[in-house]
Amino acid sequence: MRKLSLSIILSVAVIFSAVLFYSSPDKKVFAEQSEYVRIINEQTPFYKNVSDSSPLFMLPYTYYVKVLGEKDGFYHVECFVSPSTPAIDGFVPDGLLFTDGLAVINPYPNLTVTSSTTAVLYSDQALTSSIQYIFADRSMRYYGSLTTEDGILYYVGYNGKLGYVKESSIYPFSIPNHPNELTFITPELPSEDEHTSQIEQSGEKAFSLKVIIIGCLMFAGIVALFVIFKQRHTPTVKTGYYDENEYE
Repeated sequence: MRKLSLSIILSVAVIFSAVLFYSSPDKKVFAEQSEYVRIINEQTPFYKNVSDSSPLFMLPYTYYVKVLGEKDGFYHVECFVSPSTPAIDGFVPDGLLFTDGLAVINPYPNLTVTSSTTAVLYSDQALTSSIQYIFADRSMRYYGSLTTEDGILYYVGYNGKLGYVKESSIYPFSIPNHPNELTFITPELPSEDEHTSQIEQSGEKAFSLKVIIIGCLMFAGIVALFVIFKQRHTPTVKTGYYDENEYE
């Protein structure tokens, strides 16, 4: 009876501990809290708030954002952390991001753009509220781009301030892909014509190989027949044998 009571107490203790473990608030951690997810589309919008109708900008293709949480079908993400530039956080539709499972060393583009002329840093996409003027040949941290009725705008950071500058005020530049392998791109399969052509080429190579093999066998057969024929028609030379005692 004592052993039975002890077993019951131990069982209850285990069950109680398990309940506490799985119901503890500390256990409810977003599975992707420290996970980097990849931008696999050049038109991936970054919203400041979930309720915004227009994105702040489009995120740089092939780079990453850090997931902080999830809300109403959006990932709450953080991006562009650097010693010289403040990090920003916002929201991205969860269906547009990709988990590639690769090691991520430099998730964000370390890119600066340079003003080609005196530019205006605007706080809004409509270009109605200016923050300051930026002289020519000044460097700005690049965050993303946005296509509007006024053309392409770049969302940049300058002297700790964030805003938009016109594409026409910036020297041309390019954004290299992130060095990680582009695992989200499916290799292109050959078209039906290419596949047929490959089959035909393979068939032609196989036929040529067969012709060569048959030619070699025929040549070997001719040589063998020639040797046999020559052996049959070669006269036999009889050699006489004599005893030295027959001659004096």
